[in-house]
Amino acid sequence: MSIFYITNILNKVIFGAIIFVKEGFMGSLDLMWILLSAFLVFLMQFGFSLIETGTVRTKNTINVAMKNLIDTVFGIMFFWLVGFGFMFGDSLSGLFGTSNFIIDGKNLEQNAIFFFQAMFAATAITIVSGAVAERIKFNAYIIVAIFVAAIIYPIFGHWAWNQNGWLYELGFIDFAGSTVVHSVGAWIGLAGTLVLGPRLGKFRKGKIKYFAPSNHNFIVFGVFILFLAWFGFNAGSLLEFDAKITLILLNTLISAIFGGFAAWLLTFVNKERTKVEIFSFGIIAGLVGITAGCHLFTIYQAAIVGFISAMIMHFSNEFITKKLRIDDPLSVISIHGFAGSWGTISLALFTASPKGLSFVEFFIVQVLGVIVAFAFSFILGLILFLILYRYKFLRVKKRSEVIGLNTSEHNAKLPWVETIESIVTIMKTGNLNKKIYEERDTEVGIVARFFNYLLEMLKEKNENLKKSNKSLHKKAYFDSLTKVLNRRGFLEKMKYRPYGDNYSVIIADIDKFKSINDTYGHDIGDIILSEFAEVIGNKIRLDDIFARWGGEEFILVINTTNLNAVQNIADKIRADIEKVKFTKVGKVTASFGVSSFKNSNESFDDVFKNADDALYQAKKLGRNRVYCY
Repeated sequence: MSIFYITNILNKVIFGAIIFVKEGFMGSLDLMWILLSAFLVFLMQFGFSLIETGTVRTKNTINVAMKNLIDTVFGIMFFWLVGFGFMFGDSLSGLFGTSNFIIDGKNLEQNAIFFFQAMFAATAITIVSGAVAERIKFNAYIIVAIFVAAIIYPIFGHWAWNQNGWLYELGFIDFAGSTVVHSVGAWIGLAGTLVLGPRLGKFRKGKIKYFAPSNHNFIVFGVFILFLAWFGFNAGSLLEFDAKITLILLNTLISAIFGGFAAWLLTFVNKERTKVEIFSFGIIAGLVGITAGCHLFTIYQAAIVGFISAMIMHFSNEFITKKLRIDDPLSVISIHGFAGSWGTISLALFTASPKGLSFVEFFIVQVLGVIVAFAFSFILGLILFLILYRYKFLRVKKRSEVIGLNTSEHNAKLPWVETIESIVTIMKTGNLNKKIYEERDTEVGIVARFFNYLLEMLKEKNENLKKSNKSLHKKAYFDSLTKVLNRRGFLEKMKYRPYGDNYSVIIADIDKFKSINDTYGHDIGDIILSEFAEVIGNKIRLDDIFARWGGEEFILVINTTNLNAVQNIADKIRADIEKVKFTKVGKVTASFGVSSFKNSNESFDDVFKNADDALYQAKKLGRNRVYCY
């Protein structure tokens, strides 16, 4: 099949389509152009979805994609029910329409206009989505989408685009919606960000945390889709198939290109790498700025408008974020709000009024339209968000925001996110016995398998470390000779006041121990100390604290302040020691000093000193006895 044959077939198809439009039920090539443009504008939903899912964090990507889908459903539904009538119905004093509600589809040309304008309504709603991303409840966003599509957008649209609207009659020009669509959506988004507040951790200790996008490629792909769709957005707004379309398309193209150039220049001057977000948003700002006057600007003026739009976008976003501490995840307020306002006002700066107004009159009208758009959409948006906030229906809970709206709002998880969350949980809890689910034959499954292997290694190392720590603890707090607590271990235990002030202290000292060492040697002395500690250890209760204080002195803490009872315990231990036959030495005796708390002002040191004084008295009185202080 030759290329000439294929070309001939295509020519016949295109010619047949034109004949069909002219002679068929639609009756006009203009209607076909409007419908084709509407198809392109509908692609903006796809473009915005890509940009939003790419810009937000991975744990919220499904949520923002769902919001773009749901606002298309509810937005167009309520635009059909009431919005289209308010916008393009018969005007009541230039304020709102009173007809064309719930159109029945019998007027074929009206069907085309509705189809085209419904795509614009969906776009205005989607703009709000970016500003409130990552912390608004899904059902709250549906209410916002309905209110925007049914009330805010169509009523202001009536003022600016309906031939009997009061702004339109004043001479206000906004050809394809720099203000009507983009700024209105942005100002509603601004109201939402103020009521919602910033995302958790965005502004902390005077610093601004950068939340890394989930997918930079999606941002770039989304910009390409928007770029293509914007040709239908602007050129379709002519509502006729005319040669003037070529100027609109070229102005749209040049403005976007110079918006991207300005964004690149900003990073170049600041000696930074070309950031995906800034460069991409610069292109979109150029598209937003040109939209108001793409049918009137010259090519040169379009380049200037696009360049300045990107500059305004960047510096306004810096001011909003760094100075006002407003958290706008997708820079909606700057891209669509400020750049859209600039594009609308620039009409009066660069072109003559199509309605014969003077420069000053035209400038005042354009500024008035921008101010009215801000006041109307921001105030109504603020009221709406405050009502939702008042009834606790606006923002997700902190825990939901932390785990991500994919899970909390839709019970949907990306495999990577689920695996990472499991890893984080194990790291936080320190539970090395828990394992991550391994999905076979997938990349995430391979990562899970290696992480589980790492956990096994850590578990083994941890067991060895525990044994080592136990050994070190024993060496640090226990006497190596007698196997009872040493002074350090005893004081560490007493530091936590196990008995409060309700205890007594017994100090035991082996009588004439120096003589034992001198006579039998230190080896035998060590054996005697060990056997002495064993005798006392066998006689005490489990809740008593027993330790070697140093040399031949031992300390015993009894959980009572009854001095008579403690004296009896000490005397029984003394008697048992006297009965025992010690290695080599045979008989060994010991002296005991006993004391207890007298009042709440005493400390352990006071009681210990009193017991030590009692021990001295016991030795002074002849040894092998118990003396109480």
